[in-house]
Order: sequence, then C-alpha cells, then structure tokens
Amino acid sequence: MADEARAKDFYGGALGLPVRGKDPTGMMILGLDGTASLGLMVDANAIHSGHTALTFEVDDLDATMADLEGHGVHFEDYDLPDLKTDEHHIYAAGDERVSWFADPDGNIICLHQGGTIEYNM
Repeated sequence: MADEARAKDFYGGALGLPVRGKDPTGMMILGLDGTASLGLMVDANAIHSGHTALTFEVDDLDATMADLEGHGVHFEDYDLPDLKTDEHHIYAAGDERVSWFADPDGNIICLHQGGTIEYNM
C-alpha cells in the first residue's frame, strides 16, 4: 500500500482486520484468527503485480461478500478462457467458489470457499 492511513481504513475498516501496530521495520501488523497475523508493507513507491496477492478462505462466500459490499468493497468480474465469473462475481468449479476484489492500490485479494487449495512450496 502506498498510503498508511488508506491502508488502515481499508484493511482495518472495510475488511475488519484489527491493526495490531507496527513491527521494527515499519510493517503494519494486522490481526487474523487466533494468534495469526498479516504484515503489510506500506511503501509510497509500491507497484501491484496484477495477480492475486492475498487469499482468504471463508466458510460462507455469499455472506462474506455481502458484508464486504456493505463496507464499500467492489468485486471484480473476469471473462478469461479458463476463468469466468458469473453475474454475482463468483467463479465456480465443482464445490469450489471464488471471488476477487482489489484494495485501493489495486492489489488483488481473493476469497475462497470449498474445493482444495494446493500449496506448493
């Protein structure tokens, strides 16, 4: 994020992630479930990648989307050869349902329900 106040408003306000403070490097620390946290580097020269930067797994995609829309979040639509969202901004394949939105700097955030996420590290 390029602007710290805007980052706090979006991640803390719209997404409801509690801002826990900053680490020694100046990274903003946001709370997740339990003791997990997310570090967000605020950099005035930051450039987003154009790809999904962050994914949150949710239990109820529809309810989560409705809540976020109530906080001003706008969901993206895609019409690609292997990925097309429906009229509700959702991509579905089997029991997997996914939606995407962007933060104020254009970083793409994904909400994911069902299916299997494979982690290759």
